[in-house]
Amino acid sequence: MKTRRASKFGALLCTCVAWFCLFGPDAAERYSFVTKWPDLPESWCFASPKGIAVDRWGNVFVGEYSGHRIKKFDSSGNLLAQWGSEGSGDGEFDTPWGIAVDLSGNLFVADSNNHRIQKFDSSGNFLTKWGSQGSGDGQFGAGPFGGGPRGVAVDSSGNVFVADTQNCRVQKFDSSGKFLAKWGSPGSGDGQFGEDALGGGGPNGIAVDPFGNVLVADWWNSRIQKFDSSGKFLAKWGSSGSGNGEFYRPSGVAVDSVGNVFVTDVFNRRVQKFDSSGEFLTKWGRPGNGDGEFDRWGGPKGIAVEPSGNVLVADDGNSKRIQRFDCEGNFLSKWGYPGRGDGEFKYPSGVAVDPWGNVYVADSDNQRIQRFDSEGNFVAKWGSEGSGDGQFGVTSPQGLAVDSEGNVFVADGWNCRIEKFDSSGNFLAKWGSEGSGDGQLKYPYAVAVDSWGNVFVADSGNDRIQKFDPSGNFRDKWGGLGSGNGEFARPEGIAVDSHGSVFVADTANHRIQNFDSSGNFLAKWGSEGCGDGQFDRPCGIAVDSSGNVFVADTGNSRIQKFDSEGNFLTKWGYPGCGDGEFNWPVGVAVDSPGNVYVAEWHNHRIQKFRREPDIRIIGPADSPIIEWDSTPFMNYQVWLSPDLFNWTPAGGIQPFSKTGINLWNDDGLHDLGTPYRERRRYYRVEKLP
Repeated sequence: MKTRRASKFGALLCTCVAWFCLFGPDAAERYSFVTKWPDLPESWCFASPKGIAVDRWGNVFVGEYSGHRIKKFDSSGNLLAQWGSEGSGDGEFDTPWGIAVDLSGNLFVADSNNHRIQKFDSSGNFLTKWGSQGSGDGQFGAGPFGGGPRGVAVDSSGNVFVADTQNCRVQKFDSSGKFLAKWGSPGSGDGQFGEDALGGGGPNGIAVDPFGNVLVADWWNSRIQKFDSSGKFLAKWGSSGSGNGEFYRPSGVAVDSVGNVFVTDVFNRRVQKFDSSGEFLTKWGRPGNGDGEFDRWGGPKGIAVEPSGNVLVADDGNSKRIQRFDCEGNFLSKWGYPGRGDGEFKYPSGVAVDPWGNVYVADSDNQRIQRFDSEGNFVAKWGSEGSGDGQFGVTSPQGLAVDSEGNVFVADGWNCRIEKFDSSGNFLAKWGSEGSGDGQLKYPYAVAVDSWGNVFVADSGNDRIQKFDPSGNFRDKWGGLGSGNGEFARPEGIAVDSHGSVFVADTANHRIQNFDSSGNFLAKWGSEGCGDGQFDRPCGIAVDSSGNVFVADTGNSRIQKFDSEGNFLTKWGYPGCGDGEFNWPVGVAVDSPGNVYVAEWHNHRIQKFRREPDIRIIGPADSPIIEWDSTPFMNYQVWLSPDLFNWTPAGGIQPFSKTGINLWNDDGLHDLGTPYRERRRYYRVEKLP
């Protein structure tokens, strides 16, 4: 390691250096975002999309139930605007559900847990609101676990129809929120709406056809009901089942310009299309996360028809995406993070790097392993759902590890086994079966390999660690359920350093434990919390060549770094979908140059970070020197700023071989007449690719 120095003219405060540490408080430990894959727009990260609507110009509005906001896109998926946050003030939301747009472009939102409707213009400016919790006219009911109105629709005259779900009725208002009419009661008769004991029944989606008739998705009765604009019952169709025209909890309903009706059949994971009389026309969809499939854990919820006649579906649950189909159900496109194409993921849970810098990802809900180069370019994949050789069980694989020869070891949790592959994905061996005996496994979650080829498995369901030789022969075990030294509660991460020390993410005990290679307890650190060195369900863990330990602090949406003794060094990350932000990071790996790779469960992606140079301030106050540690054969760029916002390159690119640069006071940042002691400048040093 060679020391680089840059001499600076002018005053510099140490606190300035701490500011430009992007994620941590210590300027000597900085990790910056490098790349991500798949590289999709941040706006396509949806937090439980349930409501969707399209205006007459083709703009698409999406309501994020758990994100408490509305997003507006053009027809190509480019974000135009977004608004809202969690709360009860004007323009704030508490689990928005259904949304609708009138002919003027005004947006109506069923603000469910606030028991009200909010109205906005097309740019998101608040206009008015109405409603409160109750059963009176203009009020909206609440179930035993909360919830309120779920569906909203607008007719050509501007009248607003609301699915008052918990009160098992529909209410009609004018465009300003004046109550006009209501109909419905609990039951299964014509004009009634079903309810369950938990308040999950009642009317859900609602739409108005070109003739002014109102279509209502009667969730608990598994049917569609049709009314005129005054609430007079006209027709119904559907019953519980999976056949054509049958439903297993219909949720969203939409109507095209000629009166065809589209219904999201949630637990059948499909969309059904009917004519205006309820005659079945076609259907599409099945459980899955591929194109044209719907999430097996959530299913399709909101639905809307574009002016072109194409159909948009909010694929809620774990997929959290928008899918577009033509009117016959042929898949056209999607917006969102989960996928099953090359380089796409659904719940990536593990990441590992081989000695040559190749990155392997356990793509859990796609039941496969994907291989990439160090920049995220797709190289290969293998695996499918099943229990045969080279297959992986449901929600598997989980963790994986690569040995010095490039062999890949995979924790196939659902099938309670470890599988071994070569670097191209050719199956080599397997071991394990369900149970608690020696060599048996119960939902193994993570795997690690030491320098001698020994394999260590976090046998999560048995709350223990097992050790095997390179061929899978049982050698040792330790642990058991508990919170004492050497005991575990759902260990989900494991790593081994170059000396054979074993580090375990003791997930439900919110701590890290360290053992020698025989399982003798050495140390522990951590407790439940969000402070430095505390954890909220740590999952992934990795060790670099210097013995530093990186932990995916899953519930706190961050990465923490420690030395081998457990002393806190730095942290980075915040909850979110942006670069350097995390949503349930579960896997972490470090390559030989020290780059860090993070697998994000809910953002369905991999992020790569690099460590920036260690920076120190030395020298007198009137002429300080910036000193940083450099890596051989890497170039550096020094930046300076007068205000922490506007950054200017200083002195050109600095090669490793150069010993220093000299910057004078003519850099244009300050008036030359200002005394140098009053010229404050801020510096940062960036390692270039």
